[in-house]
Amino acid sequence: MYEAGVSLGGGCLRGAAHIGALKEIINHNITITHIAGSSAGAVVGGLYACGLQPDKMEDVLESLSIRKHLDFGLNRKGWLKGDKIYNTLLQLTDGKHFSDLDIPFAAVSIDLNSGELIIINEGEVAKALRASIAIPGIFQPVKIGERLLVDGYILNNNPADVVKEMGAKNVIAVRVFSSQKQKESLKGLISYLRRYMDITSTIHTDHLLKSYADLLMDIDLVNVGRFETKSLSSIIYRGQLEARKALAKERAYMFDSHMLYLNHRQIYKDIV
Repeated sequence: MYEAGVSLGGGCLRGAAHIGALKEIINHNITITHIAGSSAGAVVGGLYACGLQPDKMEDVLESLSIRKHLDFGLNRKGWLKGDKIYNTLLQLTDGKHFSDLDIPFAAVSIDLNSGELIIINEGEVAKALRASIAIPGIFQPVKIGERLLVDGYILNNNPADVVKEMGAKNVIAVRVFSSQKQKESLKGLISYLRRYMDITSTIHTDHLLKSYADLLMDIDLVNVGRFETKSLSSIIYRGQLEARKALAKERAYMFDSHMLYLNHRQIYKDIV
């Protein structure tokens, strides 16, 4: 049986594709020894580490009302307070702490006070997940001790290095994006700021993936927006399909759009 740690990147609602990728990894009898994530990847990874299986995650997502979780705030810290999302995460994680988990897990965040990348691996899991999805300007930051935590997107959007440092012998990283959306013309202030942050994040994250990911699964959700809610089940399926292609035996020694980096080809002999 093949063992690997898993790194899951951000992607807002497109991150639902991570659920499909986890399904396929499990279907290939790969034992997940460690898991870490940023933003949406932190949520999926954290729920799995708490014992929630991918099929159950899909059921929860299908029955979840996104609109009912939009608790608009009246202060200047962010549009959304995030309390409703936190309460749902608290319920889905059964209030577990990191010390309760059978699979070591870590969530990536940034401390606005110090500017440092923060790896959260202790305390309450739900609060860590809430911090990792706290996109500045949209969600209010999460205060933990003296730290004011937000989404780790800019500094590390796919923590393969964290998974390796946690002790994983091999690392499978899953990256979710939309190539068509990235090619669209820039229109207005928001698109300029978003593109600026994308460039910064990509430079940092790509370097880490090249150095630490043994297998990178690229899930290209062509023409799917970050906050699209109408096709979540389709996104999950596409995530599973792309993961299946990346793990397929006939692609074991090929460098194609689904496998960008592969440092240890021997791992496929154990997987398939």
